[in-house]
Amino acid sequence: MSSSPPFALFNLPYVPLSIILNTMNELQIMKVALTSKKVYKLSKMLRKRRTEKLELNVSICNYSAIEIVTEDIYETLFLVQELSEIQEDLRIEYLKIGDTVVQTQKPEDRGEIIYFYFEDHFIGIQILSEIVSDFFSVPIQFLDLREEVIDPRRVFNWIMSRQNSVADFKYECKEANEEDLKYFLDNCEITNELILGVPNGFQYSFKYPMNLERVVLIRSSWMTINNLFEINPRYLDMSETRFTNEDMNLFVRNWINGGHWNLRTLILLIEQLDFHIILNDIPFVWRETPDDFIYNLAYEEYDIRGTEPVIEIRNVNGVIGWIMLHNDVENSFTFYIWPDWEGKPYPLEPIVQ
Repeated sequence: MSSSPPFALFNLPYVPLSIILNTMNELQIMKVALTSKKVYKLSKMLRKRRTEKLELNVSICNYSAIEIVTEDIYETLFLVQELSEIQEDLRIEYLKIGDTVVQTQKPEDRGEIIYFYFEDHFIGIQILSEIVSDFFSVPIQFLDLREEVIDPRRVFNWIMSRQNSVADFKYECKEANEEDLKYFLDNCEITNELILGVPNGFQYSFKYPMNLERVVLIRSSWMTINNLFEINPRYLDMSETRFTNEDMNLFVRNWINGGHWNLRTLILLIEQLDFHIILNDIPFVWRETPDDFIYNLAYEEYDIRGTEPVIEIRNVNGVIGWIMLHNDVENSFTFYIWPDWEGKPYPLEPIVQ
């Protein structure tokens, strides 16, 4: 009994082909599109743009990854490694990209992820990022760079040359060259979120205020009070600092006088937190919050119970802020500013004049 010939999907007329392609999710259609230039062009042309936002994320470290994110999907699409990392017990398949023949593998225990192997894995991540970015017509949204990268400036220059800016950037390095770090902060245009972990001996003066949505400093004892005055994100989280209570008194005074106009949330740690020093000569009122009250943050909900007292202060423009007294983390200075992240107005009748 003879077997039936394979079904030639891309010989179908455009209408039924479009219907079939648009039943696929982003992971499936991207993998189909890589099979040939003709399939890529047809898949891109016939794919309907989805209403939900699609993001392209790139990680570069010992192994590099390309991820796509939608409302329904947060998946790694490709992993990119050096040729020396090829797994000898797995079948190798070959894919021609331009003039380059690339070796690929698909480990059974990694789901639908495809491994790509290049002599220089950074060249590989560039090539594949351009393909995915072009196919979905989106820029790279998030770039995650780790300390294993030998030449980080090569990465900085690449991302800035291909799209001028990047929305979200994470850069972690315990022993990075200080000049590389300064080059990164001086030249990388970030528009939404920065997550930064740098050596504690690092010294820097910010060249622009970083009016970003979110800044998280993983190792932040290098930050000075002048650094704090130089930046102005909506959300600022510093897991360790060398700030003193006197420094935070200066910060509160600066905010009261109209500084940090973009700030909505500040979370940082101070050794030997002392509110008497922080609030010295600061006009404030002790307040009790309503029962079952929730201050909505951008990334979580912080439940402020009615029995939890807060310190209420107001700036020269009438904006109200709360300094939290009781936190789960010892010596945590936490400052919330109204309205909250969902636009909820201040719930209490203000007292501070």
